[in-house]
Amino acid sequence: MRIRSVPVLVVLQDRNFQFLWAARWIHEISRRMELIVLGYLILELTGSAFAVGLISVFLNGPRPPLALVAGMLADRLDRWRILVGMHTVYLFIAAGLLVLLIYQLVEPWHVFLAILLQGTAKVLDDPTRRAALFDLAGQDRIAHAMSLETITNNGGKIIGPMIGGFMVQFYGFTGAFIVLVALDLVAVFLIFKMRLPEGSAQMVRDTAFWSGIKSGIGHSFSNKFVLGVLTISLVMNGMILPLQYFIPVVATDVLKVGPALGGILGAADGIGAFVGAIIIGGRSRYTFHGRYFVIGALVVGIGVAVVAWSPWFAVSFLVLLCAGMGQSGFSVMQSTILLLSSPAEMRGRIMGSQGLVNGLGHLIGGVEIGAIAQAFTISLAIGINAGVGILFMLPVILLTPLVWRPVEAYRHPEAGNSARDGTDSEAADP
Repeated sequence: MRIRSVPVLVVLQDRNFQFLWAARWIHEISRRMELIVLGYLILELTGSAFAVGLISVFLNGPRPPLALVAGMLADRLDRWRILVGMHTVYLFIAAGLLVLLIYQLVEPWHVFLAILLQGTAKVLDDPTRRAALFDLAGQDRIAHAMSLETITNNGGKIIGPMIGGFMVQFYGFTGAFIVLVALDLVAVFLIFKMRLPEGSAQMVRDTAFWSGIKSGIGHSFSNKFVLGVLTISLVMNGMILPLQYFIPVVATDVLKVGPALGGILGAADGIGAFVGAIIIGGRSRYTFHGRYFVIGALVVGIGVAVVAWSPWFAVSFLVLLCAGMGQSGFSVMQSTILLLSSPAEMRGRIMGSQGLVNGLGHLIGGVEIGAIAQAFTISLAIGINAGVGILFMLPVILLTPLVWRPVEAYRHPEAGNSARDGTDSEAADP
């Protein structure tokens, strides 16, 4: 089989893409492992499902106020320096928690502070990385680059929780964080080795900073593809995807299993999404990107609603596995549609908008689901949210062109329209 006949392999021929992809593998394993380790740590320290839900709040709290600013910075600053800096921050945070665990000084507020700092770093990391992926892959291969991004995300969701659950059960929290620090160190090294193409950062310094942010917001509302993706993403991240934070609670309270099986349950959707991303990445062309996105979102919503009421480990695992395959379509096409539907000089800001809605959704969902779980049951909290989330998505699917029209690469309006805008031109619908 020739490499050029497999589009994903063509993207992977680029040495700098290899460094970025390898770093993302290591980072996602580390972060997904850390998420389940911290969930069990908070559950042990507090005994509260609501406190576990606060992980989502502190991790995603920085996104709403900072995401648009971070997107603008990704358009104005050196993306390589940003990525190196943020991965160094992740390393120091994990090392700090390890020191506290070694000396048995860790308190819940230490954990929440560390999560808050991680969330702040992630706000700038996400739009910068996705814009860098476009820089390395180009317009024709961006969907394949995003499928590789989804493969790493979900490969991390498979490996990370399993390692995390195993380490907690057999080696304790200190042993788990020794592994985390080692992984973060390798990720920093790989990012440092990577280089981006010359001129990859769009230097829009001729545009006033806040005017640039305003134009990004305007594009998000005026382009119906972008608006549809952001609206469905808000619902997904607020009402359906927060399940991942509550896996320790579901495993302990509903399924009555320990951390090792809890880690395997946390990996189930990652396994499905990993397989789905490979299938998507093997296709040579995409026309109706929005159909993958919408169908994937609905499959995830239905799967989470079923898992909420399942008392059987095997059933929950298999349902999450299938939901993960749906999530691959949602995740791959989420960023792909946003990047294709936006002008080059605005991609960082649109990725910032994605970070804003994702963070706002997780922020609201983590608090709300945690509060319902504390007052009633985790099954009721997750099940109601998933069902309502599906209902909220239906009118968006009907009223936006995501399903009915193919997504085309953004084309600038005529020069006269650009001159009339005065700064960055806003997009008409593709």
